[in-house]
Amino acid sequence: GVMPCLPISPTVGITTEALDLYCVAHLRSSHLSIQAFVKTVCDLRGVTVLISLVITSILPVFYCIRCSMAALVAESLQRNTPDWRLKHACPACTYELKDEEELTFRLLYAMDGNDSLKRVLWRSLDHDADDCVAPSSEVPTGQQLTSDRYLPRAFVDQYSRDSAQTATAGDEEDAAIKNACTGRWKNMDDAKTKKAWGIYDKTGVFVAVCRHRFSLLIADMVQSGELAKYPLAVVSKLMDVFGKNLGGGYDIGCQFKTTLDQSSLGPLAHSLQHTCLVGAFHGHAHRCLCQLFLLTMYIKGLGLEDLETCERTFSKSNSLASALRYASVFHWQQAIDSYFEHTDDFEVYTHLLNFLHRNYKQALDILNDGNTTLPRLMQDLGLMDESVFKRWIEEEKVYLQG
Repeated sequence: GVMPCLPISPTVGITTEALDLYCVAHLRSSHLSIQAFVKTVCDLRGVTVLISLVITSILPVFYCIRCSMAALVAESLQRNTPDWRLKHACPACTYELKDEEELTFRLLYAMDGNDSLKRVLWRSLDHDADDCVAPSSEVPTGQQLTSDRYLPRAFVDQYSRDSAQTATAGDEEDAAIKNACTGRWKNMDDAKTKKAWGIYDKTGVFVAVCRHRFSLLIADMVQSGELAKYPLAVVSKLMDVFGKNLGGGYDIGCQFKTTLDQSSLGPLAHSLQHTCLVGAFHGHAHRCLCQLFLLTMYIKGLGLEDLETCERTFSKSNSLASALRYASVFHWQQAIDSYFEHTDDFEVYTHLLNFLHRNYKQALDILNDGNTTLPRLMQDLGLMDESVFKRWIEEEKVYLQG
């Protein structure tokens, strides 16, 4: 088919095959711009006509058509019920076999904020006051992204009160007394970045992914740092969908545990046995006592999982930053949502089998080596019972708490 550039009396049309080719190529390599794609096609045809602006105006319509078609397919397959995608986001995490042995954690996920995907807020140039930022000059739009991957802003903002009542990382001195790691983590210092927030409308995204890298939820960070309302909203949604025995890795998991316990979600999180954890990489920057309680190395049921999935996700999604800096709110969200959808379908899912196979082989090797090495080391140290290792950890906790 051909898509016209104008609804009335069009003079230029773009084939859907060309639009689909650009969309897939851009999702595979986010550095590929529309201008580069158009010039490539023109060079192949031996022409010099540049129609990049035409494609720019048609792409949103093309994306909407694709979304409408996907919605019709989901309806035909009866996959349009609330939270269907989230409940089936990862086959390895969400599909349970009959009479399957219950695991310590029903779902392991990681969450973190990424401030690379900022969006500049267009402001008036006629404002002369130096003590405040200029008013916005953006034209209001009625376009709204329809996605079950994005948490609505209203849903996130309902936890603003909890965020204000409980201290975020590096905010309050009394929180540092309760949590010794607080002073070490300053993800976004309000005093230092307040002026920068006046430039950006979206200061990044807060993302939750499962242990296998499938995207679960996304929330926009709006003119703020990594406030507690974002992880609170994510935890609330995941507990509502998946229920009990969830384990969430967060680089400031120790402080967030205090925040969660003191928030309105505290009783629910306690009843559903939600566990706050710290990833293996970030955990070594925490104090020893915090590591003993929250580090993945010491938590039974985690196995080889390091809960640093967000860092691997961001290392690839950061390539979107240059293309989204000056996009509109709708196009900004549309590009991020399309990227994660494409990555889940064509990269994470296709590599899932290899991921599971490598982890299985690694686990077998560790068990095999442990069965031969551990008894020999225990004999050299004069240890008779394996329970001594748990006792040493408990004694270390008592000593550090004293």
